Amino acid sequence: MKPKQATIIYNPVSGRNMFRERRVRKMTKLLESRGISTNVAATSGPNTGASLAREAISDGSDVIICHGGDGTLNEVLPGVAGTSAKLAVWAGGTANVTARDLKMPGRLTGVADVIAQGKTMQISLGTATNNNGSRYFLMFAGIGLDASICRGVNPDLKRLTGQIAFWISGINHLVAWREKPFSITVDGQRYESGFSVVANGKGYGGGIVMAPAARLENPDFQVFIMPRGLTRFAYLRALINAVAGRSSGTKGRLVRGTDVVAEGTVETWVQVDGEPIAPLPMRFRVVPRALSIIVP
Repeated sequence: MKPKQATIIYNPVSGRNMFRERRVRKMTKLLESRGISTNVAATSGPNTGASLAREAISDGSDVIICHGGDGTLNEVLPGVAGTSAKLAVWAGGTANVTARDLKMPGRLTGVADVIAQGKTMQISLGTATNNNGSRYFLMFAGIGLDASICRGVNPDLKRLTGQIAFWISGINHLVAWREKPFSITVDGQRYESGFSVVANGKGYGGGIVMAPAARLENPDFQVFIMPRGLTRFAYLRALINAVAGRSSGTKGRLVRGTDVVAEGTVETWVQVDGEPIAPLPMRFRVVPRALSIIVP
């Protein structure tokens, strides 16, 4: 069904685009020329995206267009999940993992056409829960190494160079990182790990594929588990295979499940959709058909 009213929620500082407001104005005109009344709201800081989405839906928007990176999208999710509104992803961040996974167009006219057509898919979301509360994630949660890499990214370098900042942090970790082992239990089966990814979708970032069979529309996770005690060479080999889209030939294990619990005796951090959130312990669960998302 063709949308009638949309709200663009955008992050004014996400990614490296210095002409974001100009692009937002252009998108507004493109959508209105396609018969969609469009409002605009800019996030003013962390965790404001959800409240902006709720307000927009309350005011009659049947589509929320998120323009920013995967972190901005993660912030908007709680305001849209479980409602009748549809979410549209308009890439505007550093990695844009979700937009790439959904095969959203890069050109503004292409994005506007997809939104106007209104084709949707029901997808699952993940939740990451600890004693301080619960947080949705759309694509993945990482435990251990990648969360440490995200925490080590220089924000100024990220704004200047984009994904290169993550690769620099990753290279530094290959030299200096020390494994912090933890246990991960998937639907009752326990494993010992040094790094794991709980994947809701197959996209990961930087061309890396950790969980090739993960699909947003599926009601379960694919979990990539690297066992504890591996050498840096084993991690480097796993990275090379992941860039090539392969999980075979590494020490990693792939398992499916809907309920994942990770626990550690030392401080091991978790990131969701590229944003560090908290150290272990953490529980991850699937919420099937939690979101209606616009797709090409």
